[in-house]
Amino acid sequence: MENLKQDLELLYELQGYDTKIAKLKEMIERSPEIIAEKQKEFDGAKAVADEAKKKFLELNVLKKEKEALLDSKEKAIGKYSMELNSVKSNDAYKAMLLEIEKAKADKSVTEDQILELMEKIDAESSAVKSAENDFKTFEQKSKSEISELEASAKKYEEEIKGIEAEREQYKTKVNPKILEQYERLREGRDGQGICIVDGESCGGCGMVLRPQLINEAQKCRELVFCDNCSRILLKK
Repeated sequence: MENLKQDLELLYELQGYDTKIAKLKEMIERSPEIIAEKQKEFDGAKAVADEAKKKFLELNVLKKEKEALLDSKEKAIGKYSMELNSVKSNDAYKAMLLEIEKAKADKSVTEDQILELMEKIDAESSAVKSAENDFKTFEQKSKSEISELEASAKKYEEEIKGIEAEREQYKTKVNPKILEQYERLREGRDGQGICIVDGESCGGCGMVLRPQLINEAQKCRELVFCDNCSRILLKK
């Protein structure tokens, strides 16, 4: 009977092309997912910077509101002080003094609030600058990584074309009948239609092989298939 060892070894070499093509295709398929992850990280960093800026602006708005309130209290104190001299009754005079004291107390509280806000604004200003600097650095890095991923995907596509062309030339060396079986088998088996016998196990699925199968694979008189994954077995 014909010895198929050389044919099987040629077929195994052919599978090397298919393995390279499969790996490159997998990297191309993963590129959009990785880019999406990078975009998500980018959006997260931007959100942190935007939130810091938003808080900074809110504090400034609140400070302006407090300053306007302070101004109104100062005007009220001035108004009450001027009206004090024109009050004619003792009760009205006392009531006016109470209003002045209340306005002064409110003014003091508002001044303290403004000072506290100014401290927060200073701290938040530093946080905004830090967040914006971090975001700019991250933005440059992220855009660079995304560009590299996109460029790599295009490079892989060109590599696949080259490998496929080499495969087309190489497959002419392989027995057509065996090649036909291989092409059918590798579909749905991670692109592998043939595998090496690894000790007493199938190199494709890891299943322990029957001694008879190993002996038949060793003889190479006919195609021998794994009982579990149905790949062609090659005994080196």
